[in-house]
Amino acid sequence: MTDRTQKSRKGHAYIVVSTNVQMREKAAYELACSFVCEQGDEFPCLECRSCREVFSGIHPDVAEITRKTDDKGKIKKEILVEQIRQMAADAYVRPQQAERKVYIIKEADLMNIQAQNAALKIFEEPPAYAVFILCSDSEESLLPTVRSRCAVIRVKGEKETEVSSLAEEYITLAAKKNQAELSAFFGKNESIDAERMGAFIESVRICLYNAATGKKNYSGFSKNDAFRLLSLCDRAEEYLRLNVGVKHIVGLFCVLTI
Repeated sequence: MTDRTQKSRKGHAYIVVSTNVQMREKAAYELACSFVCEQGDEFPCLECRSCREVFSGIHPDVAEITRKTDDKGKIKKEILVEQIRQMAADAYVRPQQAERKVYIIKEADLMNIQAQNAALKIFEEPPAYAVFILCSDSEESLLPTVRSRCAVIRVKGEKETEVSSLAEEYITLAAKKNQAELSAFFGKNESIDAERMGAFIESVRICLYNAATGKKNYSGFSKNDAFRLLSLCDRAEEYLRLNVGVKHIVGLFCVLTI
């Protein structure tokens, strides 16, 4: 699979991660709004009829997949494969109101193995207008094959959402799309160690989420730029887990940011 194909597929699927259920679901709704907002801008207004319908759970092109109840009214332990197959079939029905069709899978980590494998099939070859947002307390609870098709967005608590000045500077330079300035930036920071690189990536993720949902505006930086760099963060983080040298990861950011 080429990098270009991988990036294209990741543009259709996201994992929103937080141990706080309310925060991750709010983030998922905000992300869904970015695909159906009536304003037609890069970022959702969160105020138009479509955005309000998303938060009210009544938008015709935004569907939620949750655990069902049994005949005794008890919530089942898992999201079942039949539910995901129904979602996949529905995904091929074109949207009614918006240009995109969004599926929010709550408690995605509770999909059983068969359900995750069924989800993988639609993530691999989705309709061009379909978007899938998985909510989970940890991406590690999902199959590696599922994670590889998704960009990860981590949502932090209010006290944890301060971003480093290094991450802010990086996003600002990425928005300017000036390779010389970006190279100089990474040249100054090539001696960063693995711990600081991990913190840098995490901080960049927060910036990208804020950019994708319109919470922060970086001049010249688009929503698509944010989603593309989320995939780059996934790749850099995977290299960190594999103990790839930090200088190599710095070079990765330098070469692939623009």
